[in-house]
Amino acid sequence: MLNVGMTELLVFGVIALLVLGPEKLPEAARFAGKWYGHIKRLINNVQQDIDRELRLSELREDMQNEMRRLHELERQMQSQMQQLQHDKIMDYDQRTHIKIDNNQKNKFPIYQFVETKPQNLLSQTGSQVQQLTRFQKQIREIA
Repeated sequence: MLNVGMTELLVFGVIALLVLGPEKLPEAARFAGKWYGHIKRLINNVQQDIDRELRLSELREDMQNEMRRLHELERQMQSQMQQLQHDKIMDYDQRTHIKIDNNQKNKFPIYQFVETKPQNLLSQTGSQVQQLTRFQKQIREIA
């Protein structure tokens, strides 16, 4: 850390012995060691706090990115659900036709609406809507 060699420590010890004397030198060494430990712990705590704050800011940024991605997925899912509903309506309109009963003797024909949509198409569209709804609920729970 300070790159102090053995000779520098020896010189420092001799100077401390001459200045403080043999009676106060052990007490001064304990005092210096105690403060050295306090300062070292303080520096470690500051470093840990800085690291924790950096990780927290990275997590916040990641969370914001995930929230943006989830909102984009929800928007796409909403558009897909609207498209499915639109397709369902268009398909219903295409498969429903007007049947005119020409056997009637009246001047005005009788119109009868007949649905010719197969049941399996309804179940496929319904299952897709259910999957999208479940996915949307999961997104809302996460958010």
